Amino acid sequence: MASKPYTGRAMADAITVFSIAGIIIAIGFLANVLFKKTGFSDTLFLILIGIILGPVFSVFSREELLPITPFLTALTLMIILFDAGLNMEIYKVISQSFRATILSVMYVVVATAFVSMFAFFILNFTWLEALMLGPMTAGTSSVVIIPLISKLSVNENVKITLSLESTITDVLNIVIVLTLLQIYLGGSTSFQVMASTIVARFAVGILIGFFVGIIWVKIMGIVKRQEYTYMLTISALILSYVGSELLGGSGSLTALLFGLTLGNYQEIYKTLRRKTDLSYMQETTRIVRHFQGEISFLMHAFFFVFLGVIYLPDWSGMIFAGIIIAVNIVFRYAAVTISTYKTDMYKHRKLMTLMCGTGLANATLSIMVYNTLTTQPTPVPHAYLYPLIVANIIIINNIITSIAPVLLKLKKK
Repeated sequence: MASKPYTGRAMADAITVFSIAGIIIAIGFLANVLFKKTGFSDTLFLILIGIILGPVFSVFSREELLPITPFLTALTLMIILFDAGLNMEIYKVISQSFRATILSVMYVVVATAFVSMFAFFILNFTWLEALMLGPMTAGTSSVVIIPLISKLSVNENVKITLSLESTITDVLNIVIVLTLLQIYLGGSTSFQVMASTIVARFAVGILIGFFVGIIWVKIMGIVKRQEYTYMLTISALILSYVGSELLGGSGSLTALLFGLTLGNYQEIYKTLRRKTDLSYMQETTRIVRHFQGEISFLMHAFFFVFLGVIYLPDWSGMIFAGIIIAVNIVFRYAAVTISTYKTDMYKHRKLMTLMCGTGLANATLSIMVYNTLTTQPTPVPHAYLYPLIVANIIIINNIITSIAPVLLKLKKK
């Protein structure tokens, strides 16, 4: 039986996709160079490209890309957080962890309370619907904050505090929204169960990341003369993330602690009083850091373009988002002021307040609620509003986060 003649459509699609991928990488590189020279974040350029490719010219379909959002979110989170851990100093992390926790919990709780009341009284949500919307609009995103803050010339404690805060709020928001959604859909989860789930995710995620990191230092000594040790490390990162999630922990925290342990192997082994020859780790960690930086850049660039592609322009969503962000920034300033009082970070409180970028974790949660319209017999009644509001909050927050360093720098001059 003769086959049908080849029309060239698949090849044309492949050529389009690869051409766009190449353009995105090149623009990401140029935007990064511009950022280093001017302090203006590359985030806006990448989001704008996504909007052009998605809502404007419809090169990519939002509906076709939405199903891959959870997978892209998880992959980007683990890569960015692993890279952040590799480049953090463990003693500074320990010293700033308390203040980062205070900042993240205070901001998420207060902002969630306001957004819930706004949704209940203004948008006519039920209280459970309103409580689900709150965490989607509060907190910061590690995928947004960590790459940006790492390039700014600011106090090191500020960098670590904001990085830890974004990681903690990612976990808090995910656990709270999923638990509330489970309650709505008929689960028997109580407040006590929700609280214990949050504690368990933090504890399990941290422990698994730390122990995998310790073991991996030993394994790197065994395979030190082999090729592709970085790819083997990425394999360990992915499997530890998956294992943590399956055991009820936070894969995000596991990725962060895995990187932190590898990046601070000398200090950790001294603390554990283990007399081991770790001379091989110096060259190994140098290689891992080099390749990890390249992969993190790639994920960062595609993440923000993807964010622009799935953006859904809507005036009502923009208005609601603008009101929520305006009030949330006031709450955030108060939380930053309280958590940094009598520290060297206090003078940087304006910058820390405006580092409010949110990301795909928030978008993923809103889409999960939206999907109840087609997957559940009793869907969330106002599910269609969640992506509209959250998408606009993400775009506006990232605009603020991108231009804040430049504006504050000009004001200082």
